[in-house]
Formats: sequence, C-alpha cells, structure tokens
Amino acid sequence: MKNFKVGLLWITLMMVSVLLASCGTPANDKISSTSSQEAETETTATTGTEETETIETTMITLEAKPSHWMFNDEVMNEAWLYNGSFPGPEIKVKQGDHVTIRLQNSLPDLTSLHIHGLPIPNEMDGVPGVTQNAIIPGEYFDYSFVASENGTYWYHSHQNGSEQVEKGLYGALIVEPRDMEEVAIDKTIMIDEISSMEMSMNMDMHEDMDMNMHEDMSEDMHEGMDMDMHEEMSEDMHEGMDMDMHEEMSAEMDENMDMHSDMHTEEMDGDHHDSQTEMSHAELMKEMYDTMIINGLAASAIEPILVNEDDKIRLRFVNAGLFTQVIHIPGHAFTVTHYDGQSVYEPGELKDVALRIAPAERYDVEINMTEAGAWGIQVYAEESKDKLNVTIPLVYNGYEEEALQMNEPSSYFDMTQYGKALELDIGEVTKQYTMSLDTNDGGETFTINDKQSPDHEVFGVEEGDIVKVTIVNNSDADHPMHLHGQFFHVVSKNGEAIQGAPIVKDTLNVRPNETYEVIFAADNPGNWLFHCHELHHASSGMVSEVKYKDYGDFEADPTIANQPE
Repeated sequence: MKNFKVGLLWITLMMVSVLLASCGTPANDKISSTSSQEAETETTATTGTEETETIETTMITLEAKPSHWMFNDEVMNEAWLYNGSFPGPEIKVKQGDHVTIRLQNSLPDLTSLHIHGLPIPNEMDGVPGVTQNAIIPGEYFDYSFVASENGTYWYHSHQNGSEQVEKGLYGALIVEPRDMEEVAIDKTIMIDEISSMEMSMNMDMHEDMDMNMHEDMSEDMHEGMDMDMHEEMSEDMHEGMDMDMHEEMSAEMDENMDMHSDMHTEEMDGDHHDSQTEMSHAELMKEMYDTMIINGLAASAIEPILVNEDDKIRLRFVNAGLFTQVIHIPGHAFTVTHYDGQSVYEPGELKDVALRIAPAERYDVEINMTEAGAWGIQVYAEESKDKLNVTIPLVYNGYEEEALQMNEPSSYFDMTQYGKALELDIGEVTKQYTMSLDTNDGGETFTINDKQSPDHEVFGVEEGDIVKVTIVNNSDADHPMHLHGQFFHVVSKNGEAIQGAPIVKDTLNVRPNETYEVIFAADNPGNWLFHCHELHHASSGMVSEVKYKDYGDFEADPTIANQPE
C-alpha cells in the first residue's frame, strides 16, 4: 500500500509538471544584435574619416510552436507562440545591420513571417503564394535583409493571418539609429484584444480533461495496478506524455473551437433561434471580443511603468489587434515623434489629446515625467469601449500605493495639422490610381474597386514611377490600408492639403466617408500587397496588389495550401 501511494503521488506530480511546462509564462523577452546567440561583427571604415562604423551581421532564430498562455493568474488559452512568448521576443537591431531571421515551423499547420513596414527585398516579404510558398511543418525559412530604416516595426504571420496573428504569432522589431538619443525608459506597448468565450471554453476543457484523467487513472489503479505496470507507465509518461498530452489537448481545443465557430454561424444565420436576428461583421466583433491585452497580459496582470521624476521616457505603441484603439495619456505633456517608425518634423507638445491608433499602425511618444504621482494611461476600442478597455499604470517611484489618476481627453490628435510644414520634392506624378473601399453585401465581405481577392485589383507600375493613389472609403467601417515594400507620403485629406509636417507611413487608417491622396516612389521592384489590415476584412476580399513591370510572378507550388491573408 505504501508503494501504491508513493506511485500515485509521483504520477500526480508528473501530470502537473507536464501541464505547467506546456504553458507559456509572461516574460520580457528581447533579442538584440548584441545579445543574439549567433552574431558576427564586421568593421568597415567610414569614407573620408579615421572613424570606423560597426555593422552587425545578426542571425536570429524564431520557433513557431503551439503552447498555452497565461493572460493573468486565472485565465489560460491555447496559443501559437514565437519562442514561447506572447507576443514574440522583441528584436532590436541597429540601422544598417544585416539581419537574418530563421523561422522554424514547429506548428501543425503552414506558416510564414512578414516584416511589417520595413522596406526589404520582395522575396523576403513573407506572403504565401505571392513571394514564397508557406513553410510546411518541420521546415524553416531564412528571411535576410538590411535594416535600412530606423523606427518601430513589427513582424507577424502572413499565412491565414486573421487566425495565426490572433493566436499570438507577432512581435516587435525595433531598428535603432546609431546615434539614438538615450532615454530613461524605452518601452514597446503592443495592443491586442481576445475573446473570453474562447478562453472560457478552453479552461472548461482543461478541467474536464483533468477530471477524466484522474478518474481513468484511479479506476485503473483500483482494478489492480502492479509494480511493473507502474514502472511502465512512469517510463512512458517520462518519455512521451508531454507531446501526447499536448497533441491531445490541441486536437480537443481545435474541435472545441470549430464547434464554437459553427454555433456562432448558426446563430448569425438565424438558425439557432428563430428570434435571433442576423448580425453584421462589426456587431459580431463587438459581441465576441471582450478582453484587452497589453504585451500579452490581461488587466489584472499588466505591469506598471515605474519612473522617476524628471525622467524622459519613450513609449512605442503598436496596434497588433483588429479594432481602432484610443490612447489617452493623462496629466502630462507629450510629443508624438514618429508615425509607423518615420520621424515627424519639429513636433510640438500635446496635452489631454487622445491618439487613435488603427490596426498595424505605430506611434512613438516621448514624455517628460514632471508630474509626480500615480497615473493611468487609458487604452480602449473606440467602437467597443464598454468591453474593450484597459489601464496601463504609469507610476512614479514612491507613489506605488496611490490610486491611479485619470481624466477625459479634450480632443483627438490630428496628424494633418501636427508638426512644422516642410516643402517636399517627391517628384512629378507619373501614374494615378483610385482605390475605392466598399462592400456589396452589407459588410460581410469587402472590395477594392468592386473586386475581391483572389481576383483582386492590380496597380501596374514601373521602377522609377511616382504613383498617386486616391483612397476613398465608401463603407461604414475603418480600413487601415497597408502597403508592403515601400512607404508613402500622405499629401491630402478630404481634398485639403496636409498643413503640418510631412506624413510618411506604411499603414493609413481611412475612416468612413474619408478620402486621402497618397504618393509613393516605385523604388523597390516586386509584387507587393496593398490591403486592409483589419485582417478579417483582408481575408474576406479587401486586397489589392502593386505589380512592377517585368518583375515576373512567383511560381507557387500548387500542392501547398498558400493563404496570403
């Protein structure tokens, strides 16, 4: 009997350790050119001086792998993670560095990696079926590029992105200038949202699995588990239980989520309840998504930003989610220094002004910490504030026990009026196009010029062209339009020329009934997507393509299920 009890205790402890080992845990993982496990350094002389410039050749490995993630002490969900972290590790390199990111696919599905915003060679763009074949499970792909432009960027899956990014396959990429101004704190804040309905079902499933496993093991033991059987079970558990349990849990979660999706489909079609009215895409989004996360953590687990009086801090906001978010920094003057990684010319101070940040956009903000106390940076979805809201504590040392101070913004940030105007010499426009954003079915799917992917609109250019695109939003939804491979200048809004500093971006949110004119120089040959980064909109058709003359098309493998959106 004593041996039996010891064996039972050992098996129970083993089960707990396996479950815990399969879960990701919050971490401030970072990879830099100086901390990478594989890094080579070349030294090249700067022309005309005796000084030298150090250029790093950095090899970074990311492994995409299924896991589980604790959003706080009580909530766990299935996740797909880079290097076991949600979001993936923050990658920091210096401008001019030669970078290779090796993506190892340890997922049960195809995947890819897109470097969002940084101009890189077309074959490194990570769009399955357009620039490469998706990476099959067990294989890897090396993404090699020069970090040519400093700024705040990010990386994410571009294979079935509306699902894979939501599961956690994204992270920040920071390209630092070699003469970057030092600040007391330089922090990236990645904003996202998830559905607690999914989390609740996954937690229920874990509890059911734990109970069923306990009952099955107890029944086996009471029927007569001898010492040999105990040793055999112990050996099997030690060698393979982690993988078997993980595969079983993942399979049950996938089945559970499929059922969850089917149930919602039935309800939306009115088949589940006769009284159920059909919901639009926007209404369904508001219904499902109800939990904000900041850097992979839900409200109760969000770590405060601790500062000292007179510190200067830099916050890099990245919207990795699906909703347009509002950011309000209370009690302090601040400066918006960069849009999408590109600097703002002579920016001025703002106070009590809220920022709207759409999916895939980035804002860099600098704050002089001169108002000692405990403050709360508010972040909330503009169209779902009641459900999707969170507070990021911004606390001076010595004020940790005080209640957070918050207030309401007096206005919203207008980038068309911000900063000092500067005359630009973009060049004479050689091609002009119109991009009409619309829907022909009430917002269930979306179109560009009445076309939907895969039969999408194509904008033909030649290297050296200066291309103007007039973007008109005729729908009732926000559309953050992202151009791969090159930046664009925003030159007018609703027929009025930009009055502030030049606006250079790779993602522009076009709200209902708005019209923007953007201009880009066709200086990076390839085939580049120009699509909505509300990834559900993209997966339902809102994709176009900029194609350079004579560049040629990638020959995709027809046996690989490439899903570029």
